[in-house]
Amino acid sequence: MSERTDDLTIEEEAVDEVGVGETDASVDGTDEAGGLDGGFDTETDFGTESAETEVAEPATDTGGLRGRAADAFSVTSFALQLVGALVGTFVVGGALPLGPLSGVVGVLAVLFVLGVVSTEARYAEAGAAGVLVGVLTTVLGSITLSVVSGGLVPVAGGVAGGLAALVGHYAGRDLREGLTRDL
Repeated sequence: MSERTDDLTIEEEAVDEVGVGETDASVDGTDEAGGLDGGFDTETDFGTESAETEVAEPATDTGGLRGRAADAFSVTSFALQLVGALVGTFVVGGALPLGPLSGVVGVLAVLFVLGVVSTEARYAEAGAAGVLVGVLTTVLGSITLSVVSGGLVPVAGGVAGGLAALVGHYAGRDLREGLTRDL
């Protein structure tokens, strides 16, 4: 094992390479007046006059559960997907003569279009919006049947709406990727 004094020895070549000159501080961290110098060399410029300066990027990751949840789920995207699912159910679904499946086809069609025009894949938002609209339309469509069935009809509506939303968003994203991919 080497002696401790060997670790504290500074070679002059290393000092010249780094650009650090002699200081008034001793090795043990006290200056000649007997006070502590804090271990900082205040007389030496550490390259602040360099031609290239890099600006540090601020950290965007806040860490923790909120940071991860904000990355995984966007409220604005959810609101857009929800409005799209509502428009698909009531406007597009109302125009299609398919009976009870017209709302599901409307959700699929509108979220397909939103998947094509969106820049990011937002499956969680699309699925949540589809489930919410599916449950809402089945409960409002037949409150009595929803209560008598023990809640199975709203569950079926939520599953159908969620699947339609996810399939529509997936197909739209797939078409967008196919159209924008380099050949």
